[in-house]
Amino acid sequence: MNEGLARAELARYGKALWERRLVSGTSGNLSVRLDDGDLLVTPAGMSLGSLQPQDLVRTDPAGMARDASARPTSELPLHLAALRARRDIDVVLHAHPTFCVVWTKIARTLPRDTVGARETLGEVAWTQYRSPGSDELAHITAAAFAEGIDTVLMERHGISTVGATLERAFMLADLTEEAARIAYFSRLALGETAIDAPR
Repeated sequence: MNEGLARAELARYGKALWERRLVSGTSGNLSVRLDDGDLLVTPAGMSLGSLQPQDLVRTDPAGMARDASARPTSELPLHLAALRARRDIDVVLHAHPTFCVVWTKIARTLPRDTVGARETLGEVAWTQYRSPGSDELAHITAAAFAEGIDTVLMERHGISTVGATLERAFMLADLTEEAARIAYFSRLALGETAIDAPR
């Protein structure tokens, strides 16, 4: 993707994440690998709901900001590791959807028993808690992506998805949150209030 289009698309999907309540406050971040190998990433400390194309931070392939005054997202190590792990993807999305976060605290993964989840979502991985922005978190999440999984639930943290396009990564995040919401309320409806916590 060229830089101009990537800037416009990142701003558009940042707003979509906000409107779908997949992020809140200044949580969540996005990245796109450009045609020349550089990255465009969301800046630190900014709400995705108000993101503008000019706010995006361009980095070299190693994550060094081209503009020394720009501050990329603190989750940049996660994005770099995921993109290194998979040459078939150009987009990394990280969000904190409410029901996904709840599910990461009560179970290793979530049921994929709805039609949408079965047909579209594919396998979902779960990773143990590691400090946000850490190399440890980047490593264990990228390891799941390297196995061909496109959606990772991160304990007490949120969700990360990858894809060849922003549309694909966004769709996976949106669908995972809906699957998590359905699974949570299904258990309440059935009176199943206890779910085994991860060990």
